[in-house]
Parts: sequence; structure tokens; C-alpha cells
Amino acid sequence: MSYRLGRTLQRAGWHRLLSVVLIGAVCMPPAAAESEEDESVRLYRTRAEKREAGLHRQLTPWLSLSGLAELEWNKDRFSLADNAGAFDRHDEAMTLQLGLIATPLENTQAELILEYDTDTDSVKAEEFTAAVEFDPWELVVGKQYLPFGEYFSRFVTGPIIEFGETRETAATLSYDFSDRLDFSLSLYEGAAGEWDRNNRGLDWGVAMEAWPRRNLALGFSYLTDLADADSRLLADHDNRFIRKVPGVSGYLLWIDERFELTFEALGATQSFAEFDADRDRPWAWNIELGIFPHRGFDLALRIEGSRELEDEPYRQYGAAVTILVHRYVTLTAEYLHGRYRGDLARDDDDNPLDGVDRFGAQLSIAF
Repeated sequence: MSYRLGRTLQRAGWHRLLSVVLIGAVCMPPAAAESEEDESVRLYRTRAEKREAGLHRQLTPWLSLSGLAELEWNKDRFSLADNAGAFDRHDEAMTLQLGLIATPLENTQAELILEYDTDTDSVKAEEFTAAVEFDPWELVVGKQYLPFGEYFSRFVTGPIIEFGETRETAATLSYDFSDRLDFSLSLYEGAAGEWDRNNRGLDWGVAMEAWPRRNLALGFSYLTDLADADSRLLADHDNRFIRKVPGVSGYLLWIDERFELTFEALGATQSFAEFDADRDRPWAWNIELGIFPHRGFDLALRIEGSRELEDEPYRQYGAAVTILVHRYVTLTAEYLHGRYRGDLARDDDDNPLDGVDRFGAQLSIAF
């Protein structure tokens, strides 16, 4: 399936593919009233919202299908330290996400999220879960993104804090108290393990979200082993650790009719014994301001930074604009400028990097 789809995309060319996607979007039925009244144009700002971005068409009374297609273009211009020159990197890709949700019995739900990426020319199951709910409790079992961090963003390029995003086969038990306070506990077998043991052992994470006011949210999360994150911090060490290094994350979200402000930070609580002193305790943070001046147009401003995190800028800032092309089609364009510090980032020839200018565009189509 992935081979045929990949070859079809290559033969069709970007302009033909874009035409097909836009024609399909124009032929779609009207949006629900809730979507039309939303002040924000951007289809999603977190991983959970991306999963819900499709239209959820009912195939049967108990089965729905939704989809999200994204065409993305990026150009990064890197400058070398000591005015040693510069070089460019380009990337063009398309991702296609399909979501199936089945509700065969009352208070139960099964969800499958499939994603195809032209960069890898493969189809993978992003998430595959089964859930049972007895209000206010919910138990979710299967391959899932753990509730460690939220990773708010309205940009094409994800924030640096995404190095902590973690997807594992897990069991997550949640408790929702009057829609004002939510607790989650996850149990899973992590990807990283101790050097002298074949059994990786059991890991866990906890998360809490509170809404003290209707327009203000606070969140905190904890993970027993940051090496389990999808960034695979210990990949060069065969994902084996001398000791576990927990991770913590926290965020603040403030929303208004025309503005949205998010602040989030994530990092290690201890030092990784495997790394040198200048990179053994990675941290990152991200601040974004979303501005909605009028219907059909969003502006986002970002400033973010990192500490002791390899290959990432210690400071980066920029702006993104999202416009509504059609009811279910948005176009985002962005610019980011980043600065590197020390020897944490190098090119393929081991030359230290000084800065980067990022240009990106993304066409998103929900169906």
C-alpha cells in the first residue's frame, strides 16, 4: 500500500496533487456550527487536537472516519561559526492521517490513527487504543502518546520542547473532577533499559490539568525516564542507561476572544551520566502568543529556548501567519531565526553552527 501510494505521488507531481486535494476540499459539506464560530483559524495546536481535526464522517452508527492531509515545504539556512560560510537544507513532504473510531458498546471506544509520510514512504499506526469510561473515570490501553507535556504551537515547525514527546504501549487511567481538575496515571514498559539487565522494567508517568478560571489552565506532568521519549536521547548508547533520569513539564494557557498565550517548559530533573557536562541535563521552553484580528486570519509570535540540548538553538524566535483558504483548508507561512551556543550543534563536517533562518509553509486539509 505505501509503495503504490508513494509512487503515485511522485508521478503525479506537487501541482497535480495540490489540485486534487483542493477540489476535494471544495466539494465537502458545510462545517458544524461550533467550527464556524471558532475565532481561531488554525486546525490544531496540540497532538490531541490534531487527532480530532478531521470531520468524523459516520460510516455506520458505531464507526466514524476522519482525515487530515498536510503538504509542507521548509528551507533552513545555517550559518557557521567564525563567519566560515553558510549552507541550505530543503524539505518537501506530504503526510496523510486517517482516523477510525469505533463505539461498539456504550461507554467503550476503540481508536486507530494511521499516518502516511512521503519522507519515509511508509504507513504506520500512530495510535491504536481501546478505552472504557465510567464517568468520571476513564481507562485507555494501547499504543498512545503519554500525557507528558502538551506542546502547544501554531507554527509549521514544532517547538524545541517536542524532544520530550513520548509514545508507548501503555495503560492510562484518568479522573475528571467536574471539568475543572483532571488527573492521569500511565504505566508502561519504556524503550530505554539498564545496561546490566535484559528486562527494561516498568515505568510510569503522572499528569494534572486544572482550570481555575474559564480562560486559564495550568498543567504539570512527570515521567520516570526521559530517555523513553521519542527523541531517543540515548540512541548512541543503545538506549541503555546507567540510571534513570526523570522528566518534568509544566504549562500555562490563557485565552481570550482575540488572544491566546501559552508558556511551557520541559526538561530533566537530574543529569545523564552518559553525557558530557555541557549537555547532560537538557531543558527547553516555549512562549507563543496567538492573535486573531479578524475571521479567517491568525497571527502567532514565538520565542523559545533550550539549555544543554544537542542540535537545537539556545534561543529562537519568529512569526507565523495562518489564513483560511476554504472552510476546511488552511495555509500557514512562518519565519524563525535561531542562534546556537558552544559546540552543541554542528554540521555534517563537524563544523560548529552559529545561527539558522527557517522558512516554512504548510497547507492543511481536513476531510
